[in-house]
Amino acid sequence: MRRTFFLAAALVALAIPLAATAAPTAVKPVVIQITVVNGKVIGGIERPSVKKGRTVRFVIRTNAGTDVHLHGYDIEKTPKKGTPTVIQFVAKVPGRFELELHHPDALLAMLTVRL
Repeated sequence: MRRTFFLAAALVALAIPLAATAAPTAVKPVVIQITVVNGKVIGGIERPSVKKGRTVRFVIRTNAGTDVHLHGYDIEKTPKKGTPTVIQFVAKVPGRFELELHHPDALLAMLTVRL
């Protein structure tokens, strides 16, 4: 009986630290929503700032334009009518980066990635 109790206690003692480290907490991406009508950003140019290593998700809704381009990361997407354009990436490079709409040309956001 004593031996069973000690064995059960030892198993519980081993399981507690494993349970605490087994499920890492997922960090949600930083989401920046941008709406553009006829080449003009509704609400003004976004100026988000994120820490290096964070996941960033731009969600752009536009009724015009041929490309959405994130300079510095060289990510480019073509908007589709009626569907949000999503640009998601891990901010690995520190600095300031422009997100632009092309044809019509419009600055959508100035992203700052800090150390």
